[in-house]
Amino acid sequence: MPATFCGKGLCMLALALSPLHAEDKLLGPKDLLDALVRDNPEIQAARSHFESATKRPSQVGTLPEPMASYTNFGVGHPFSRLNASDFAYQGIGISQELPFPGKLGLATEEAKREAESEEQNYRSVVLDVTSRLKIAWYEWLAVNKAIELTRKNRDLLSRFEEIARNRYKVGKGLQHDVLKAQLEVSTQEPQLALLDEKRQRAEAQIVSLLAAPHIKLRAPGDIQPSSFSVPLDNLLKFAMHAPRVLSGQKMVDARAVGINRSLKDFRPDFGVNIQWEHTGSNFPDYYMAAIQVKIPIYYARKQRYAVEESYSRLNEAKQNYRTAQQQAIYQVKDEYYAIQSSERILNLYKTTLIPQASLTVDSAAGAYEVGSIDFLTLVSNLTSLIAIERQYYDELARHEQAIATLEAVVGKELVPFQDLNQ
Repeated sequence: MPATFCGKGLCMLALALSPLHAEDKLLGPKDLLDALVRDNPEIQAARSHFESATKRPSQVGTLPEPMASYTNFGVGHPFSRLNASDFAYQGIGISQELPFPGKLGLATEEAKREAESEEQNYRSVVLDVTSRLKIAWYEWLAVNKAIELTRKNRDLLSRFEEIARNRYKVGKGLQHDVLKAQLEVSTQEPQLALLDEKRQRAEAQIVSLLAAPHIKLRAPGDIQPSSFSVPLDNLLKFAMHAPRVLSGQKMVDARAVGINRSLKDFRPDFGVNIQWEHTGSNFPDYYMAAIQVKIPIYYARKQRYAVEESYSRLNEAKQNYRTAQQQAIYQVKDEYYAIQSSERILNLYKTTLIPQASLTVDSAAGAYEVGSIDFLTLVSNLTSLIAIERQYYDELARHEQAIATLEAVVGKELVPFQDLNQ
């Protein structure tokens, strides 16, 4: 089944990772996706549950096992010899229970519909796990960018510290500026420690999903936000045919068949028995055939409640189906509006905030070297730039995570795979 569900819906897993097994074998994105579908325990459990469901139709649609019997009819004492009495005989027989016509067919149909529902559940699990892996990956990516920018900030502060120290040596600066610069450099270390912890947690989640403890992740270069242009109406249509919604629909179909099967239980089942009786050399052999009818006389306490149970299960399936539909509609709209908002914010960062902050830092650095502004103004401009850049990558990760979540809801890939290494 993995080949069926590893098409577009799963190849959205665009991860620029360089995993290394114990043998140091370099794995590409396709290898990583194959490993996820092959080794993830949650996917494996869902696949096994689906495969077990496909075995039930044949079982419930097959006749009950026939029964063979042996009879020794003795006179005077058990197991008396033949010819010792005119009534003694030995017999061999076989019997077969025959359900009322249509019962087995309905049981088979219900089990097939349930298996189809489990198939959609399996597809949904694969999509959900893939989405979680992408979300964890973008979280890891944003933390890596935060670490990179924090180190950049530390290096710039170190350079400014050197400038402040040189100005202090020649009498053009204040010792307060030197101490302030040293303090700012020192405060970067706790931030780096916290970010490194956050990165390790993201790595642990990825490793857990892949069930591969030897995987190592390579930090990519810069990344551009995915181009997303799918209309909301199309997304809502996709969601109504997504695996998690189709699973509910298939279960409604199965429960509807279950009602017909319960109604059939009011009809009697039959039994056929054939027996050969050997009475000894003085008498001819006998043959006996019997037909049995199972009379559902306790229908008021058994079959009637079975029908009511079937109606309740059908109503449950219908409500679950409606819930899945409503949840899908809400999640589509929620993620869609998040993507739209994120794209506007990203555009603002890229076209306005980051360029303006960069120019401000460049201008402040030159002005401080010639003594036009104080050191606190320079540090404030620098930290503002780093904060804006970190917010940009946090927002970019939020944008990609929203797309990944939306893909799981609609059950298909929405944007093509992009190579994260620029």
